[in-house]
Parts: sequence; structure tokens; C-alpha cells
Amino acid sequence: MKSVVINFLKTLALLVIAGVALLAFNFLRYGIFWLPSEAVAFESEPGTTIRGTLLKPAADGTFPVVIVLHGSGPETREEISYRIMANTIARSGLAVLLYDKRGCGESDGDFASALYRDFVADAAAAVRYLASRGDIDATNIGLLGNSESGWLTPEIAWRTGQVAFIFNRAGPPLSWMDNVIWEVRNDLLADGVDTSQLEPLLEHTRRRWEYYVAAGADSSVATGPERDRLGAELKRLRREVPAAQRRLPEELVPYDAEVYAGDATVYGYDPRPFLEKIDVPMLYVFAENDINVPTDQSVAFLESFRDEYDKDIDIVVLDGVGHAMAGWSGLLTAGYVPEFIDLLQSWPAGQAVN
Repeated sequence: MKSVVINFLKTLALLVIAGVALLAFNFLRYGIFWLPSEAVAFESEPGTTIRGTLLKPAADGTFPVVIVLHGSGPETREEISYRIMANTIARSGLAVLLYDKRGCGESDGDFASALYRDFVADAAAAVRYLASRGDIDATNIGLLGNSESGWLTPEIAWRTGQVAFIFNRAGPPLSWMDNVIWEVRNDLLADGVDTSQLEPLLEHTRRRWEYYVAAGADSSVATGPERDRLGAELKRLRREVPAAQRRLPEELVPYDAEVYAGDATVYGYDPRPFLEKIDVPMLYVFAENDINVPTDQSVAFLESFRDEYDKDIDIVVLDGVGHAMAGWSGLLTAGYVPEFIDLLQSWPAGQAVN
């Protein structure tokens, strides 16, 4: 009996070791650059140099290219998720540009004070830089928007006029307010706020953002009666719903004309005007269980918008996954579910051929 148990444990240990080795191999296969790569730098604006890595399928040739854009936060080209996406796309025959976000890694600038217009300017500079290279097909430059940057891809395409296609992973097509109110709702529920108390909190949050936008455009609003009303309501809500104190600020942001004007460009951001102006193939990939982007709302908006403006927009919803599009089925695809990896391998390459 003892020998049977020992043999069983040995077999189990070997299976565990083999499983760990297989997982490690797949993360290395997706996360390490096996293809030719080059350190690159380009100027976004005077005094602001953005640095990154250009990955190509071969040392020689002229290639279509995809620019991998960032989610929120201070992110660099070294993020494993971006490396996985870059390797996946490059293996389909396209070049890929990864770069450090403004003020992060080796890129110049101040991330803390950066606004969406700065990130748009950086991405637009990347497009122009790639279009100037002899080893890049300037007629086949694509964007891969990730979460937050999915808001910005339509504007980048419109401002440059040199983007051929757009792939958005969990990229919001709705306005900043409509999307982030969904995040706040889910955060409040996670913090224990009862559903019966949600609406007053969400209404106040939206009004607070609208006040910031209005005051950013008109200084007379900043000291008007709305500020006093919002301040009094904020104190009352924090007192009556203690569970919401983590998400509600203690007070309104002190008025500063420059700060308010800058913040207004974020709180008031809406990609729709740029979606209306561009005419490039787009793929929006959403996650069924996303708590950061309202999938049902986003799909309904895009379907209606596509029909109204006759746009070339494909929409895919991945079942059973959250915002990161990762899951157990992705154990052999470095975390991402195979359906997402399949789309990365096929869709950009299919657009670049056209």
C-alpha cells in the first residue's frame, strides 16, 4: 500500500511539474520578443520625446504596422499584457510599435499632469513617425486601443488622416461621463452601498462632473450657487451613506482656472464626434462581465450608430470574461482567452491585406 501511495505522489508531482513547465513555456513564448526589434524614439512636441520598441516579423521588408496604445495609469512598453499582444500580432506578419506612456519609463513628460489631448498628440506623433519610415507601409497603419485609449483612437485617426484600421479591446465608445458612471455604480455596490441608495449618489456624481466641465469653460460658474448646492449635498450624502465615503470626495476640488479647464477636457470627453468624421474599419471587442465598460450599452450604441452612419464597425462580445479578457481557458495563451488571441492574430492582418 505504501508503495502505491508513493508512486501516486511521484506521478502527481511529475504532472504538476509538467503543468508548470507548460505554463512557463507559454508565457515565455508570448512574453519575450523572439522577432527582430529596434529601440526607437520620436518627438511628440518640442522637448517631449517618446521612446519605444518596434517589433518586426523580419529584418528586411516593408510591413503594415499596429500601434499598441495604453490603458489608464502610468504604463510602459514592458507591461506583459502589451508584449503578449505585440507578439501575437507580429506573428501574423505585421510590425508592432510599443512605447512608454508620456512621463513613464524612458519617455519624457509629466504623467501626473497629462491630459487626453497629450496622449492623443503622442499617438499621432507615433503615426507620423512610422509613416516616415521606409520599412513601414504608410497606407497600412493600425491602432490597438486598450481600455482608456479606446476612447481616443477615433480622434487619433481623424487628426492624422493616416490610420487604416482600428482594433479596440474593451474600448469605450460612450462619453466619459456615461462610461465612468457605470464604473462608479459598480464600485459603490462593491463597497456595500444598497441598490436603493444608488441613484442619489450617481446623480450627484454626474452633476459634480458637469459642474467641473461648466466651470472649466466659464469662471463665473465656479463661484455660483451650484457649487454651494453640490457642497451641501455632498456633506449630506457622506453622512447618510457611510458606505459611500470611500468613493465620494470630502469636498469639491478647489477652483483653479487652469486645473478646471484641463479636467473639463477629460470629464467632457466624447469620442462620438470623431467616430462620425472617420471612415476606417473598426473592431470593438467587449467582455460580457466587464465592470469598467458597460458592454450592453456600448453594443447598443455602436449598432445604432453603425446603422445611422453606415460605418464599417464589427462588434464582438466575449462570453464569461471580465475587463481583462483573461480566464482559465487562457492557460495556454498567456492568460488571455483563446478567442481574443484568435482575433488579434486574424483581424489586423485581414485589414492590412485589403
